[in-house]
Amino acid sequence: MPDLRIPLPGLPVGPLVVSTGEVARSVGRVARATAAPLLPTRSLEAAVGGRTVLVTGSSYGIGRAAAAQVAAAGATTLVVARDRKRLAGLVDEVAAAGGTAHAYPADLSDMEAIAQLAARLAADGHEVDVLVNNAARSIRRSLADTYDRLHDFERTMRLNYFGAVHLTMALLPGMRERGSGHVVNVSTMGTQTSTPRFAAYLASKAALEAFTRVAAAECLGDGVRFTTVHMPLVRTPMIEPTAAYEGLPALSPEQAGGMIGEALRTRAEYVGPRVGTASEVLSALFPAGANEVLHALYRGAPGEA
Repeated sequence: MPDLRIPLPGLPVGPLVVSTGEVARSVGRVARATAAPLLPTRSLEAAVGGRTVLVTGSSYGIGRAAAAQVAAAGATTLVVARDRKRLAGLVDEVAAAGGTAHAYPADLSDMEAIAQLAARLAADGHEVDVLVNNAARSIRRSLADTYDRLHDFERTMRLNYFGAVHLTMALLPGMRERGSGHVVNVSTMGTQTSTPRFAAYLASKAALEAFTRVAAAECLGDGVRFTTVHMPLVRTPMIEPTAAYEGLPALSPEQAGGMIGEALRTRAEYVGPRVGTASEVLSALFPAGANEVLHALYRGAPGEA
């Protein structure tokens, strides 16, 4: 088959060589993605049944709900968090419901602990088909109250970004070699709305989203997909310290777990409420107006909890 040589002037990589087979595969992927909304929805059982799914932050809240749901759908579920007792309880619950789960306690803010986790998974013979990076730390604090707390930024980056990246990079080679895999990175709708007082948290999630976009492009031809979930407010212990959230609408952990299930079923690039996308569009079209609204929100909303 002849090659299509596409010159890219000014780029150091030189000419881009694309085989006609690659072009055909690319067109096919685009066609399938475009037609997906018109096709019957794939069930969660079809997406994860018989596969090995690793869910981080699964000792409570969103991660626990998502892990229980994928286990009920027939996945061998690997649950990862720091709390050994909570993980053991989840494994027992899954077993009582007829599912299969294995606990792997680990501190995902410790990069050496992640390396040890990957080694334990390999030693136990687990080939992870699906990785759900859900574990995260949120901090609500204005910049004015963070001048002497730069560790807030370091703590959120360590878990939310570096932890997720290290674990992904440990498992990604196996996925690419097998020609199949799915990485779901749980982000927040806040990266679309730029919510005041969340600079540390949103910066870490925005970094993870940028990594996800690049990884998705590089791994597309290897059969590995990446999804970003823009999670709205969820009623979990993470938001309990913020009194301002008590009267706001929020998803239950089970509903949030369902959003992760939607990501697993569709393997779409993005999953999240449409209001988040609308906010991004409006901010792009009217940046000055959007900034005024956010400033008014910052001045009018209560401060730190």
